[in-house]
Amino acid sequence: MVDDPGNYLRQDHLLIPSITAGRKVKVAMGYSFKGYMRSDGSAGTRNNIGIISSVICSSTVTNEIASKIDYAVPIVHSNGCAQLGDDFSVTKSMLSGVAENPNFHSNLLIGLGCETNQVTGLLAAIPNVKPIDGFSIQQMAGGTNTVAKGVAIASEWSKDITNEQRTDLPISKLKIGVITTDMDEQTLAITTPVVSALIDELLENDSTVICSLTRTLEPSGKILATKTKDTRSKEMLKTLSEGLNRRRWENDEGYALSVFSDEEKSLAAHEARLLGSKDLVEFLNINEKPSNRGLYLLKSSDNIVETISNFVSVGCNVALIISKEGILTTSNVIPCISLAPCNESQIHRDHVDFYIARGNEEKQTVTLLEKLLQVSSGELTALEEYELGEFAIPHIGTTF
Repeated sequence: MVDDPGNYLRQDHLLIPSITAGRKVKVAMGYSFKGYMRSDGSAGTRNNIGIISSVICSSTVTNEIASKIDYAVPIVHSNGCAQLGDDFSVTKSMLSGVAENPNFHSNLLIGLGCETNQVTGLLAAIPNVKPIDGFSIQQMAGGTNTVAKGVAIASEWSKDITNEQRTDLPISKLKIGVITTDMDEQTLAITTPVVSALIDELLENDSTVICSLTRTLEPSGKILATKTKDTRSKEMLKTLSEGLNRRRWENDEGYALSVFSDEEKSLAAHEARLLGSKDLVEFLNINEKPSNRGLYLLKSSDNIVETISNFVSVGCNVALIISKEGILTTSNVIPCISLAPCNESQIHRDHVDFYIARGNEEKQTVTLLEKLLQVSSGELTALEEYELGEFAIPHIGTTF
């Protein structure tokens, strides 16, 4: 057991200077980080090139182009072919949002040519605020030609990135995604004082915090409804707390609505406190971007990779993942800081960036904020050092 909570940082990550309680990383008028300013007013914490597949069928070519270019990140998935209705809308809006993410300097879209989710449609939907191009394999008469053209275009963007430098930016440029997974009451009891205080501090400094509406948080809908003045959000949250309402084909009302148990409601009430003391601005649908700064709740799926990808789509440039023991998954677009509670009997895991112990909450909050600023300024998270990173799009129907 270590007395100083700051020492729970991974030993090979002790690039952070020692912290004394009350000391804050302030530059000029407030907290700052070193990032990449974009022409639309957003800021990147990473400076990469998105090589984005419009459909599963162009995944191989997309990966091959990305493998030949410095700073390139492949965005591949199982969607885009013969999708209709909501599934098609979600795929298109999520890929458009990913291309807009400030962590991408530029984007190259690669399609097959006969898919529902056409590259031309994506190009028309994505705002023209950064370098972007796109074409299909059929248009280029084959994969070899597509790779050659893609590499030629992205290589020029890669040269531009080499010459770009990070600059001091205010913390208000950060959009931080927050998600919990594998929660229990003990984990929440230890982590909530520090995480909720961090969220409050971020909001007081005009950052945007987007918390994921997890399955364990849903039963607290009525509690969360009291935190927002937005009428639509208030009604949606109240409805959520009535029970789990599944989609169904048959008229089985007993299956359709499963009322939450007292145990589920109790855990949800604990998790609701993690969001801190500030009001919610709005409850966002999947891929819906926040309209302003402040605290938001984002509708999510049960799949954590899909949820983190949703953070990317709505503009987050960094994320916090709170779990019981740390998880071995992350985004390939935004850095995700892994948080876990520190128990005396627990084996420390090197994929956890920050352990939270009982007591000394104020000091730990300061240390965690500094960790967030360091990662936003380019320090690699544990999962980035492992070169882990995934992307996924939620869907209801079968994909091809």
